[in-house]
Parts: sequence; structure tokens; C-alpha cells
Amino acid sequence: MKQSFKIKKLLSIDIGKKKSEDVYNFLIKNIKNTTFEIFGYNFFLESLRINYKYSFYIEYKNKIVSYVSYVNVENENKIKNILIKRFIKNPFSNFFLVLLNFKFFFKIHKKPKKYIQLLHLIIKFDFKKNQNEKIKLNKEIDKLHKKITKSKYKGIYASFENKNLPATKYYKKNNYKIFSKNYFYSFVKKEIKDT
Repeated sequence: MKQSFKIKKLLSIDIGKKKSEDVYNFLIKNIKNTTFEIFGYNFFLESLRINYKYSFYIEYKNKIVSYVSYVNVENENKIKNILIKRFIKNPFSNFFLVLLNFKFFFKIHKKPKKYIQLLHLIIKFDFKKNQNEKIKLNKEIDKLHKKITKSKYKGIYASFENKNLPATKYYKKNNYKIFSKNYFYSFVKKEIKDT
């Protein structure tokens, strides 16, 4: 039987269950030092309760090979408020966490109008064995982008660390344009056509 990629949406009933834990482990394994890794699984669950409608994972042979999530301005502000409350509750311990990860302040940026943020785009799949699978997976991700932006947003934007060479290569190859850059991060955007 021929295998295919399956896009699955995280549901509210998944929060706190094995599937959300699997997604979290996939996330922190493949992207180091994110706010979700630093503040832990409970913070991820709190964020997911707000943003689960924009969170997707892709499976191949029943294994997660990609995690794609988006966040609009409203939900981003709600998640930031969770972080602020956590900081106020434990200012001393969280102060050192922030200090150790000071580069996060360099993620502050001016958002492009009518674009939704691509919060996570993680792909972990061995394409060397089959380039056709790479094309198929990219098409599935493009379908997701169109589904999220359709009739509401002009396109999507993302940020990534400058030292993240695979991300640099991916965004360049897929025609994302840099609209801002600093010492630690690059910010890119791409207009998404409905057709």
C-alpha cells in the first residue's frame, strides 16, 4: 500500500493528551531554545488552548514529520499575557531565564499588514531517498498556507535565526522576501495567492 502524507489538525480534545505531548516533543527536539522549551510543556498547553485552531501536524507512516502553526495578532497578545503573568508570579527565577535568552528581545519587530505569522514550520523527513516525496510534502504545506490565508490575509510571514542555514535555504528557495533583519534574526514574508 502506497504511503502518503496526512495533515491533521490539533483539536481541543487533544490538549493534555498523548498527541499534544508528541507534538511538543517533536517541536523541542527539532528547534532548540524556543520559549516553549524554556517555559516547558505546561506553557505549551496554555498556548495551545488559545491557538489550537491554527496548529497542524503532518504524519507519514503514523510518524510526525512536520509541525506547522500560525498565530494571529489577537492570539499572539494572549500568549504574551500568559508569559507576563508567569514572569510576575516568579520574577526572580524567570529573570535569569530571560537573561540567559536575551536574544529573544531581538525578535521584536514591526508586523507586515494583512499577513499572519507562521509561528512554526518544522520538517523532519529524509528526502534523499525520494525527491518526489519532498515535492508532495511541500505541496501539502502550500495547501495549508492557502487555507489559512484565504480571503482574510495577504500572505504569511516568519522569523528565524540567522545561523539556521536550513531555514535560510528553505525560505529563499520558496520565494520568501526579507523585510527586516538584525544581528540574530531574519524576518521574511510571502504573498499567498488564492488560486
